[in-house]
Amino acid sequence: MEKAHGRIDLRELWCTATEPQTLGLAGVAQVVRVRCYSQRVRQGRVVKESDDVRFAVTTQGPTEAGPEALLQRARDHWSIENGQHYRRDRTQDEDRCPVHETRAARNLSLFRSLAIFLCEQQARGPGAKMSLPDFTASVHRRPGSLIRRLTRRRAEE
Repeated sequence: MEKAHGRIDLRELWCTATEPQTLGLAGVAQVVRVRCYSQRVRQGRVVKESDDVRFAVTTQGPTEAGPEALLQRARDHWSIENGQHYRRDRTQDEDRCPVHETRAARNLSLFRSLAIFLCEQQARGPGAKMSLPDFTASVHRRPGSLIRRLTRRRAEE
């Protein structure tokens, strides 16, 4: 059980060893089921409950990855997924993008990833913008500064 961020989460994990032939998946060694029961709490009262079940497979056997390690990996996966989703949806409004043609959607996704990468790279230097929206606004106002920064690094290598 975990209490944080206004939530109480209870996670349960079941895992079993399997053979690749059984599932028809090359290399699979374990099947995993994670149940997460969550209560969102505000001012001491439960305002929302959810009960989710997720399934996964792994190439690691029981001796390589026990239940605790598998549960941690499942948590790590969702923290990365949620962090990326927030940036892409809230900051870049990706879910409302009207582009449906596959190549164009992939190219836009690559440009969004590039924007995130460039923002993270510049965050290490002097005069860094702390957030993706700040960085994006700065580049929109003065695109030349980013172009100079990128070409200067290229010329120095």
